[in-house]
Amino acid sequence: MSNPLLLIIEDDETITLSLKVFFEGRGCNVLNASTGEEGLRIALKEVPDTVLLDLRLPDIHGIEILKAIKRDYPEISVIIMTGYGEIEEAVKAMKLGAEYFFKKPIDMDELAVIVEKSLSIKQIRQEAILNRESPYLIIGRSKQTQGLIHMINLLAANPATTIMIYGETGTGKELVARNIHALSSRKEKPFVDINCASIPENIFESELFGYEAGAFTDAKKTKKGLFELADGGTLFLDEIGDMPQNAQAKILKVLESKTLKRLGGTRDITVDVRIIAATNKDLEGLTKKGLFREDLYYRLNVMPLIISPLRERVDDIPFIAVFLLEEIKNTIGKKEIGKLTDEAIDLLSSYQWPGNVRELRNVIERAAILCQQGDILTRHLILPEEKILQKKPMALSEVEQDHINRTLQLTEGNRSKAAQILGIARSTLNEKIKLYNLS
Repeated sequence: MSNPLLLIIEDDETITLSLKVFFEGRGCNVLNASTGEEGLRIALKEVPDTVLLDLRLPDIHGIEILKAIKRDYPEISVIIMTGYGEIEEAVKAMKLGAEYFFKKPIDMDELAVIVEKSLSIKQIRQEAILNRESPYLIIGRSKQTQGLIHMINLLAANPATTIMIYGETGTGKELVARNIHALSSRKEKPFVDINCASIPENIFESELFGYEAGAFTDAKKTKKGLFELADGGTLFLDEIGDMPQNAQAKILKVLESKTLKRLGGTRDITVDVRIIAATNKDLEGLTKKGLFREDLYYRLNVMPLIISPLRERVDDIPFIAVFLLEEIKNTIGKKEIGKLTDEAIDLLSSYQWPGNVRELRNVIERAAILCQQGDILTRHLILPEEKILQKKPMALSEVEQDHINRTLQLTEGNRSKAAQILGIARSTLNEKIKLYNLS
């Protein structure tokens, strides 16, 4: 994000000056206010990217300013600056939507990292919201994804070329195929898809090639097959490694002659169809074992396209996760849910995702249901521990929430025992349970 706007609301002139000089030197445009009233006025008028907010101001408490900012502009990142003895209030601020809090004196380099990260996450959210109207969006900034987008555009410009897409389950092979079709000169014609693994072998050929009336017992009337239905457009053959071998020879004939015969028919029917096939298997290996026709393999593999698994493009995870959350919120009607916290995004980025984007979507949808309202925290993300590569540090408030929650589980909800283990008064524990909405 070039020249982001930063607002400092702090009554200590020395701290304000230090922060202003430091962040202006890093390319930020910096505004400042010494009172809560002035700071709130500037925030609501200028809508900065990030606010550095002191809790103890001469006129208005920082918590009230935070509430007002988040009410009108929830997308503004707010970072709390707090003094000794104000940790409870800082934790409350985190609960109300603040991204981070820092204890004074502030480590400038650490703060710079947090501000930069906050700005990056905000840009991700903005892009996700802007792009969610596109049904075939390819999301991500990794080298692999940028290379994939380049290939999609290249292949879309060559609408006669046969394509083979390789990728693990859940990587989005159909999405890529739909993108190629939507960007090509065939876009006004049908995109027809079939999952070769889901069609029973005894009806596979009739589905692909159609049949004439009377071709078999139940053939009461003529039916067009998927090749004819896709005429002029694209036929997407998903999981082609599971295609019955007797159908493979007929597919090859259509590819070579551009004609087909319906079952029970004698007439050659000309079709103009682009074939995009996809598999999660080693098709070359199946060919060597005699399980897939070698001639069909070479005919389909004119332009191989490989989609990297999500674990190999970690940089894409924040973009995809934020996009999916916005999409899920609209789909299930959960407008009261806020955003994925930075800690939640960090946790998602540290997971290996064996089920790829499909699994990521499931995890986020589950989190949205568990969250009910407010921001999605790490505790809402149900992930197998053994698949997490490296858990990154959580915010202090989340560490405390997690510790209290685990202690309550250990004591089977006995608050007196939990308070004793935690080394705090039972009344303090009750306050924290209420603060964090723990049960």
